[in-house]
Amino acid sequence: MQEKRDELNRLVGAIDMISLLREEMEQWLEEAQDESKQETLENVVGHLGAIEEEYRQRHATLQASMT
Repeated sequence: MQEKRDELNRLVGAIDMISLLREEMEQWLEEAQDESKQETLENVVGHLGAIEEEYRQRHATLQASMT
């Protein structure tokens, strides 16, 4: 059970960091004026969003298995 709690804590930390990175990239995207930079940042934001969602799903699955 402690291993699952530790894993939950690691997932929460990872989700927090990914979310912060995604938010920062979104801000950079808003400020980007070059079209190629915008496209690159859109790709980065999309990728971070997908990773964040995957980690949230892992967290929810693990949390559900503990109840």
